[in-house]
Amino acid sequence: MHRYLEELREGLHRCQVGDERLLVAVSGGADSVALLRGLVAVSPEFSLELCVAHLNHRLRGADSDADAGWVGELCASLNLPHELGSLSTSELPADASGLEENARTLRYRFFDEVAAKYQCDKIALAHTADDQVETVLHHLLRGTGMAGLRGMSAVRQTTSGRHIVRPILAVRRTLLESYLVESGQSFRTDATNTDSAMTRNRLRHVVLPLLREQINPQVDAAISRLAEQAAEIDDFLSQAAVRLLDRTLKDQQPDGCHLDVSELANEPKHLVRQLFRELWKQQQWPLQAMGYEQWNRLFELLTTRETITLPNRIEARFHSDKLLVLRRL
Repeated sequence: MHRYLEELREGLHRCQVGDERLLVAVSGGADSVALLRGLVAVSPEFSLELCVAHLNHRLRGADSDADAGWVGELCASLNLPHELGSLSTSELPADASGLEENARTLRYRFFDEVAAKYQCDKIALAHTADDQVETVLHHLLRGTGMAGLRGMSAVRQTTSGRHIVRPILAVRRTLLESYLVESGQSFRTDATNTDSAMTRNRLRHVVLPLLREQINPQVDAAISRLAEQAAEIDDFLSQAAVRLLDRTLKDQQPDGCHLDVSELANEPKHLVRQLFRELWKQQQWPLQAMGYEQWNRLFELLTTRETITLPNRIEARFHSDKLLVLRRL
């Protein structure tokens, strides 16, 4: 058995995948094709029924259409049910600065809809150890907090109650590429992945090679260890913050809540910031635009008692001794 399949098997066990119908997100690139072919190989052992979803963002014209057609042919050759979706240009912002985040949101929404159609409780994504290193480094350079340093989670629950699983998150890209070569399996190549104008590509093709060559040949392993340690600390902090939030939260509605902040007076800053982060999760409010500055403003609000406005039309202000956090519609 190829070592890639052994690591995939370990990843499936870690993600608790087995005896179920699983939706696999396939772009046509090496990572997702290797994930699909690997899952086909081990599906009898794990009692998996596989379905495939591919979303054509239509960002690369004919190449994007060709990718969709290629994925469809691959699924047909493997006798797998599949859904090929596409976006209209009106669904993506004209401003390039919001393009990546918007495309990601639409992509995950599509995957969730297909999972519902095929009655899949889990959606498998093909993020690798290389993706994890790039993600953590990107977050670090942007000044992230502990949650950003942990990178991507191997398992994450969606707002619909389904789970995103990343069974090859511990697998290096070189290993899965060797599996594809030995299997004689082709894949699609996205030319934009070499465009150094994009931050992720600069990290992959410029920054990380420089770090490996001139700073630490084992920088990937070092960053991966940092992500693991950050995840352990973040989980511990989140659990403590949830307990504190349970004692503090007095009235909770979909678009607002009241908090009794008297118990927060002597709590450390990092725990209070995490409490607000957990509140945002419970309220299912967007986290993307919230960063260190915003979480810190909420902590400082306990002393200043000012009214502050936060991203996504969220306002925090005091009413008597209660803190009101409201989302304006």
